[in-house]
Amino acid sequence: MHDILVLSAATLAAGFLRGVTGFGFALAAVPLYSLTMAPLQAIVVAQILQIAAAPTDFLQNRRSVDRRALGRLCGGALVFAPIGAVFATRLPADALRLAIAAIVLMGLAALMARVTIRDGKAPAVTAGALAGLLGGLAAMPGPPAVAYFLGRGTEKSVSRASLLLFFAFTASIALAALALESEVVDWGIGVSALAAYPSMLFGNWMGTRLFQRLGDGHYRVAALAVLFLSAALTGAKGIAGLI
Repeated sequence: MHDILVLSAATLAAGFLRGVTGFGFALAAVPLYSLTMAPLQAIVVAQILQIAAAPTDFLQNRRSVDRRALGRLCGGALVFAPIGAVFATRLPADALRLAIAAIVLMGLAALMARVTIRDGKAPAVTAGALAGLLGGLAAMPGPPAVAYFLGRGTEKSVSRASLLLFFAFTASIALAALALESEVVDWGIGVSALAAYPSMLFGNWMGTRLFQRLGDGHYRVAALAVLFLSAALTGAKGIAGLI
């Protein structure tokens, strides 16, 4: 019962962040889930929940999506998400957490410096490839994709809609690869995800209501805050595991 309560509380918080920014779910959920389950199991639960939310995301956001950018991001992720999943099954979890935290912080520093990312195929495919690698590695494709949209100065509604669908795509590819590479995907994981799903829906609903009240400037601040929080949580968990 304790584990279910922790899982539901973590999912509620992560769902709220997701509703506000369009990302941040796995960034917040995976470190919190790993307090009560193995890191690879935490990754799989986060991926299942993001896939489960995809139909609703598509119906609600399909008119706001940047289809060209989304297609290019997905093209990069399609190749590199399976590679990340292979690494996830073979590398030490705590070392991975530290690497992810470092990558998130580097992306955060670039965004705070207001680095501008030009429009074009190469930046989008590169961001998609990096996001896919992190998505397969730790269910955390957010930082490169978020940096891509914020760096282009994309409107908040377009960024949020595009990110939601991109993360569902990345999670689908990564989960399929993990299912082939390990035995972590089983009925027990599915039951855990099912138990957490109502909390995700409610948290996402609350976050979406707040998103509708945010201006572009406040949206950017919220996005940067989520990135910093995710880096801190992931890095702290990695250091604790290595000490």
